[in-house]
Amino acid sequence: MTSNNKKVILGMSGGVDSSVAVYLLQQAGYEVHGVHMLMIPDEFSPNPHAASDAESVAKQFGISFSVIDVREKFKDVIIQQFANEYSVGRTPNPCILCNKAFKFGLLADEMQNYDADFISTGHYVNVTDCPPAIDNSCFKLFQKGTDLKKDQSYFLAMVNPSIVEKCIFPLGAYTKEQVRDIAREIGLSVAEKKDSQEICFIPDNDYKNCLKKILPPSAFRKGKVYHADGSYLGNHDGIQNYTIGQRKGLGIALGKPAYVVRLDAKRNQVILGDNEHLMSNTLTAHENNYFIDVPFEQPFAVEAKIRYRAQAAPATLLRHADGSATVTFAEPQRAVTPGQCVAYYLGDVLIGGGIITH
Repeated sequence: MTSNNKKVILGMSGGVDSSVAVYLLQQAGYEVHGVHMLMIPDEFSPNPHAASDAESVAKQFGISFSVIDVREKFKDVIIQQFANEYSVGRTPNPCILCNKAFKFGLLADEMQNYDADFISTGHYVNVTDCPPAIDNSCFKLFQKGTDLKKDQSYFLAMVNPSIVEKCIFPLGAYTKEQVRDIAREIGLSVAEKKDSQEICFIPDNDYKNCLKKILPPSAFRKGKVYHADGSYLGNHDGIQNYTIGQRKGLGIALGKPAYVVRLDAKRNQVILGDNEHLMSNTLTAHENNYFIDVPFEQPFAVEAKIRYRAQAAPATLLRHADGSATVTFAEPQRAVTPGQCVAYYLGDVLIGGGIITH
């Protein structure tokens, strides 16, 4: 990480990661301007002190700092879309869209306002040169963070490819424990602050309550629950309350473990089944985003990751002219879920991603 007195726009959440990033960037000689995005509307915010925490850290390091209020746009683009997806039987990952539209998209826009050379965040990711095996179809690529337990490259699968070469990730070579240690050593006020939850606008991960805040009561339509064998099992209070692979809270006792294996939004039906019904060798993805030049209609060997906590698995990617892609796995994958992002890797390098449709 070299600087030559370059200027960096750093997204500051007010947490320990982006705060340590300020220190590491300064140590490397960069001039840092911190930007805090006010994204979460008050009624959804679990951390009303995030902006003041970020400003306090900026003052501690003597850097310039600004706040961008995007709460209304965030509510429309991220929160409402999140609820809409659940209403049609899909399980979205709002962090994927947020990184594309807000964290990286807006930071890239801010570069011009502050005459900056790079953008930066506290993500546990690296940036690497395009491997020789990929020809000359790219300049820089996202690479998995050194701490594979914390690696966040998956969340960047839909970011605009033109942004990659403008990114610096000071934490990419560190473990979370090392970052905490640095925070303590330099006396950061947020050194012991808890990590943010998986989805920032859902306190206590109570999805159902969050959806009830966003959607009108009429959106939760009662429907029927069937087994994968076609037998009728009972009723449900809205498909928004279910996701593929769910086992708990089904409200139906079968005398053996049962899982949600399919959500039929058109018929307003929830389909349950056994674990074997969750296994699949293929998926189809749309809205695909590629960081390299993947050939059309030619099998392309990758490792594909179907959710953040899943292991990337060997697969064949087939890119289609209509923008979709078919992914065929060497071994069956459990609970492939429409609405989630599938990320494509070559080794530890991220080469693209798409949104699973089925």
